[in-house]
Amino acid sequence: MTLTEKLESIAEWTMKNVSRETNHLRRANVGSTIASIEEMIEETLPEEFREVYHQVNGETGESGGVFFGNGFMSTEEIIGQLEFGLSLKKPPERRVIDKEASDRKLGEIAELYFKSIPAKKSFGLFSKKRAKAEFECSAESYSGLTIDYENGDSETALLDKQFSDRVFKLSRELHEMERLSYNWDSLQFTLFYDGDYSVERADFNWDEDFDFSSCPEAAIKKKYFNYKWIPIFQDYGGNYIGIDLDPDKKGRKGQIITFGRDEEDMVVLANDLSGLFDMSIKEMTENPDRFLAEKHLHEVLKEVRNCA
Repeated sequence: MTLTEKLESIAEWTMKNVSRETNHLRRANVGSTIASIEEMIEETLPEEFREVYHQVNGETGESGGVFFGNGFMSTEEIIGQLEFGLSLKKPPERRVIDKEASDRKLGEIAELYFKSIPAKKSFGLFSKKRAKAEFECSAESYSGLTIDYENGDSETALLDKQFSDRVFKLSRELHEMERLSYNWDSLQFTLFYDGDYSVERADFNWDEDFDFSSCPEAAIKKKYFNYKWIPIFQDYGGNYIGIDLDPDKKGRKGQIITFGRDEEDMVVLANDLSGLFDMSIKEMTENPDRFLAEKHLHEVLKEVRNCA
């Protein structure tokens, strides 16, 4: 069987055996989008990828996915996910190009938070003296204020609702201004009660905040996401099965791996797409109940690979 025929046989088995409705493979020409993906990742895609996607490109329908309930991603969906991976890349030399314009927006953000600090509270004959207030914002989120007092106490206060849209707008504008030259993940502000402030451009520790593992060991780089991991199948919850074009020292370029937001224990499922399809067809023929159990597909395939 060709690769496409193997995928079609899996989709047909899924349609006949899974209790819920299943989508259909979509026929489409994807020449231009394949070129776009290669330009984004600065790599040539494996010939197997081209073979499959020149025949079928994603799914049609709003039901369950054709790969045992997981969705077969279109090249357009792949590009969308790769854009997220690329957004995490940091420039080799990080700098602020237009400091005057950046400082102006930082000052506007700080001022909106200064205006959100509640009036000084009195306690009997005395009042607490504030030392500083801290908050964090990004292009996607913002926090309330943590207010610290000179006596060591602290309290929290919310950003005034009338300012929240303005903070979002300013943060997004600043991030877009500095994305190519700096690409910070968040701004960490400290406000002082003489009206001054300081700010740090900070990064999320995506790769340090999770205890990643690879099976086999040192086959997959222990990262939250890598723009050279090409997603092919998705669970619709941010987890993927895809092609690894940037393996670790004991891995193999083109290997098929699990990865995603819930995938701390990543696994090599096969050396290539053909190997993934062959393993899946063998298992669905010899042990069909595996794919019908109420268990995440990744966990099922990890068991098959003895990496559960």
